[in-house]
Order: sequence, then C-alpha cells, then structure tokens
Amino acid sequence: MWAILTRLEEPKIYNITLMQKLKLYNGKMIPGFTADMVAELRKEARREGMFGISPRYVQDKISNALVADPTVTCVNPFMVMNEMEAGLDHHSLISSEDQRRYYRELMALVRSEYEEIIKNEVQQAIVADEEAINRLFLNYIDNVRAYTLGEKIRNKYTGQYEEPDERLMRSIEEKIDIPENRKDDFRRELMNYIGALAVSGKGFDYRSNERLYRALQLKLFEDQKDAIKLSSLVTSVVDKETQEKIDIIKARMKRNFGYCDICASDVLHYVASIFARGDIKQ
Repeated sequence: MWAILTRLEEPKIYNITLMQKLKLYNGKMIPGFTADMVAELRKEARREGMFGISPRYVQDKISNALVADPTVTCVNPFMVMNEMEAGLDHHSLISSEDQRRYYRELMALVRSEYEEIIKNEVQQAIVADEEAINRLFLNYIDNVRAYTLGEKIRNKYTGQYEEPDERLMRSIEEKIDIPENRKDDFRRELMNYIGALAVSGKGFDYRSNERLYRALQLKLFEDQKDAIKLSSLVTSVVDKETQEKIDIIKARMKRNFGYCDICASDVLHYVASIFARGDIKQ
C-alpha cells in the first residue's frame, strides 16, 4: 500500500485524500463516487505510477525482514514497514530531504490504516458469536416495533408490560451516528422496509441491513470486551477463564482472517495495548 501511495499523484479534483484515491483505484466503493469520476481522476494524472518507490525496493525490504531475526518463524506487516522506512535513509534515488519526509508521512498514513484494519478484525473476532448477535438483533427489533406502534413489551422474566427500552435502542443507533432528532425516522424506515420484505415473501435478519449489522457488532463488542478482559493481555498474568476466551478469539482470527498462531497473538497484544490507552475509533 505504501509503495503504491508514493506512485500516486495528489488529487486536484473532487476534494479527496490520497488514501481515498488509492481505495477507489482498487475498486472500493466510496459514497458519492462513480466509475466516471474515477476515470476523471486517472485522466488528470497521465504519468501517475511512473515515479515513487519501486517493487524491487519492497522485495528487498521484505527479504531483510525475513532474515533480520533468525529466531522468528514469520514476518508481520509492522516488521516490513519498519524495514521499508529505515531504508529511506540510504535510498539512492531519493534526491531531497523533502521527498524523504513526504514518504515518511505516507508511511504514517499506512500505519494508521493498518491499525484500523486489525482493530476491526479483532472486533469482528470478538463478536463472531452469531447467536449473540441474533439475540441482540431480535431484542432491538422487538423494541423498535413496539415503539413505532406505541405499544408496550412484555418482560419475559416478570410478566409485566413495560415501555420499549430506549437506552438499548439508542445504544445501538448511536453506533452508526443516528442523531436523537432522526431516531423516529430511522425506526419507521426500518419497520417499513421489514414490512415491504414481508409482503414480497422475504424475511429480514441482522444481515439484511449492513449499517444495522455493523451497529449490532459494535454494541456487542462494547458489551463483551470488558467481560473478555482483553486489556489483561498487556499484563503478565491471565487467569484460566480469560485465557480460554482469548484462545477462542485467536481461533476465529486464524479461521476468518488467515492468521497463524503467532501473528494472531501479536495482533491481539498490539490491539489490547490500544484498548488499554482508550485509543479506538468507531
């Protein structure tokens, strides 16, 4: 990603960042952008790709990372990024300190992007319990239905009828930036959509709406991360129960994202340190 960024020209149209431009070139959909607009971006930078960090440089630095420590059995992206950045001091084709500084700024962008990727993967591994997501989804939909119809919900434990759980609904909706003054519209639109699917003989589950699915994942992660005590990974002592939960997360990371056991542990430790600092975006 870093080498590609160095070979892209800063976009002068559409007011987008270089990272967004890279993602558009890679086929990622960004709201508000069409294929014609991507073609315009390419048209304004006809010599794009003819300068910057070469594939040979990247290959050499990956090789350096592989042989740097004979005790390691695998190489992670941080090791490779460190090698690539360190090599800038001796790169024969970098002609000025300004260019070297610019490449380091791009590396900082890549590190930030990679951190968001691994934080998201750890989040998904923690909330990969489909039954738990479905329970949260059904609870939310029951409350939204009662709210939009002006009804009450029967508490399955006490048998009493209660007002819809506003705190639960807002705790989910806030995860996808639904403001207080838009909550009624969002809930009505959701129920209308469910009704339209039912009329056409189709069902609605937590995967039917991507935004709602992401909100459910974030809510479940928020509820579970303290119970799992992921922050305990940054300490030297982990109790048996916590270790069993961490092993389940590692197994999901290996199965769903292709990590090996060592890299899964490394990423969990790194992300745990981020959580310990409270440095996490939604």
